[in-house]
Amino acid sequence: MQASPPRRELPQVLIGLLALAVAVAVAVPVTASIVMNGIRDVKQTRDTIVVTGSAKQPIQANLAEWFVSVSSHERSPAEAARSVRAKTKAVDAFLRDAGLTSDVKKPPVDVEETADQVPTGLAKPKFRSVPAWVVTQSFFLQTTKIDTLEHTAATVDRLLLQGVDVSVGQIQYLSTELKKAKFAALRQATADAQERAQTIAQGLGGHLGAVRSVHLGVYQITPRNSTDVSGEGINSTTTRAKDVTAVVSVTFAVNR
Repeated sequence: MQASPPRRELPQVLIGLLALAVAVAVAVPVTASIVMNGIRDVKQTRDTIVVTGSAKQPIQANLAEWFVSVSSHERSPAEAARSVRAKTKAVDAFLRDAGLTSDVKKPPVDVEETADQVPTGLAKPKFRSVPAWVVTQSFFLQTTKIDTLEHTAATVDRLLLQGVDVSVGQIQYLSTELKKAKFAALRQATADAQERAQTIAQGLGGHLGAVRSVHLGVYQITPRNSTDVSGEGINSTTTRAKDVTAVVSVTFAVNR
């Protein structure tokens, strides 16, 4: 009986190398899949949308300001002062009759030295400079009696008919409730931004995440129903009825 030839066994080192190669071949696709899924997840968690919300809050002026002045231009300060004093008495009476005396402030009289050019009757020089004086009295009114002030401003021609050359400014309409109106408009603008963002997120097949950043625009205080906008903001004082417009830009995360 012949003995069978001895079996040739693979060296242990070669077996180890084969096992390692198989493990690597299996692990590489799995690792690549995990990495790609991780990248996709990170990208999704970083999705954001930026929306702008705006809102208008109506407001009514409850305070008004008005500026009035009289002046006189004379050759001497005494003459100018006497002329302004007479005009001042006429304006005082006009405002007293309107019931606005308690709302008037009169700053000190302004006195300015100037010069007049008068003809000489000569060929040269044709004019010569002579001293002159300008004296001015101002009246500053601030009142909550807006209807009364509007009526008074509309009848200022009574002074002109008396020979009082009065200068008047435009009524400025203000509100002591402006801060409250700004906050109310801001709350509404923020809610508008969130509603817009939710609509967009749902349209993308996701849902709204956390707020990433917020930027508040400048306020626009404009006459009622005005569409005026300025990059620096508007603070109109020309009308009693106004709109306070707030604009806010919000960045939201979107989860999908």
